[in-house]
Amino acid sequence: MATGKDLINAVRESLERDGELGKIKAELEMKIIELLDSSTPSSHKKKPDSPKDVVIINEIIMEYLNWIGYKHTSTVFKSECDCGNRRLERSFITQDLGIKDTDESEKLPLLISLIDTFKARKLSLKN
Repeated sequence: MATGKDLINAVRESLERDGELGKIKAELEMKIIELLDSSTPSSHKKKPDSPKDVVIINEIIMEYLNWIGYKHTSTVFKSECDCGNRRLERSFITQDLGIKDTDESEKLPLLISLIDTFKARKLSLKN
């Protein structure tokens, strides 16, 4: 007959196999952070709007986290950076940063395009 420990281990293994355990941990961490933040007096002050560059950086990071499949990390990051549902259009970011998007590069996150752009500039400076 299975013991309580066996049952707990079976549930844990099932949750790990399905990827749900990571999601539960991320949600728990997010709730703990929210609770801790709301308990401090400074958290009740309205945060100032982030500068445009910070918003762009956060958007690039979120896009990468989602692309690579780090959904739980993305959820916590989104909550911590207070991005809400406001999302910047990729075309706005590429135009602002001077990145040329192609059919091939549009399939990849902007972070990879940034790295490719810097590599290309480095090569052109050498020549």
